[in-house]
Amino acid sequence: MIAAFRRNFPDTRLTVMVKPEARGILQNDPAVDDLIVFDKGRGGRHRGLAGMLRIIRDVRGRQFDLLLSPHKSHRTGLLAWASGIPHRIGYTEAGLSRFAYHRRLSRPKDQPEIRRLLSFLDDGLPGCDAKNDSTDLRVTVDTDAQNQARDLLAGLDAVRPVLVAPSSVWPTKRWTPDGFAQLIAALYAKYQKTVLLIGSPGDGKIAEECLRFLQLSHPELIDRGRVHNVCGRTSLPGLYALMQKSLLLVSNDSAPVHFGCAADLPTVAIFGPTVPALGYAPIAKRSAVAELRELACRPCGTHGAKVCPLDHFRCMRDLSTDHIMETVAQVMR
Repeated sequence: MIAAFRRNFPDTRLTVMVKPEARGILQNDPAVDDLIVFDKGRGGRHRGLAGMLRIIRDVRGRQFDLLLSPHKSHRTGLLAWASGIPHRIGYTEAGLSRFAYHRRLSRPKDQPEIRRLLSFLDDGLPGCDAKNDSTDLRVTVDTDAQNQARDLLAGLDAVRPVLVAPSSVWPTKRWTPDGFAQLIAALYAKYQKTVLLIGSPGDGKIAEECLRFLQLSHPELIDRGRVHNVCGRTSLPGLYALMQKSLLLVSNDSAPVHFGCAADLPTVAIFGPTVPALGYAPIAKRSAVAELRELACRPCGTHGAKVCPLDHFRCMRDLSTDHIMETVAQVMR
């Protein structure tokens, strides 16, 4: 979306609002002139009412001409309404949209998210032609990120590793730890490559749980240094750089899927409570989804949940290692 906007409006100054963890992904993007970091997390300077007033003052002081908000939260709607920006475009379905936006657009439900964002530009901005833009993701990272990936691989004596992302913010979107343990063993047997469990610092505990199961079934892989938990050992740009140097990625339906596609890495996404029709499946050429299509209870929500609503969790428990390995074979052809 950012690249398409820049192509259509090359002389416009573009500022993007991001959460702190996303800053590294856009700070080197040539299409972005400036970033506003909205730090609303625990201990963040924009948390609570005082923090909200602080970010509102910051935005109002910059005297923007136009706001594009392809986001649906009430918090974003409140910020848009209070921003003082004279032209504001957002979704009809967004929180407080009637007050927040001067122009409200319908959010298509049957398109990949990338297509939705390009349509947002075309429908919202007169003269914009983004519908034919490439849907290839792209990320620009700096030398520090490249060095992080290089140093990590050198320290582990790993060359073109296989990456596994076993976590997700939503518990029901996580495949089972014993399943991941079986998958790691199968991936190593197939490709004879070091396997790295990736994620944020907070994902480390979930990765360790997978390794505990692996220790029970294939202790030799851990003892010989063939599998490592590297969650939190790089920045987000560093993780992207690591993907550029890897052989394959298998991930739950979560952010690593999209970074893998951007890095042109063969990527398999594991879908349980969610389905590709929601718009967030990978659409890169060398990507595929592993899922149980025949389950009538899928999807059970837009983002997953803390527990299975039907208390059986079949969408993940019944998904076999063999099924995922067959999907891996598709993207590795």
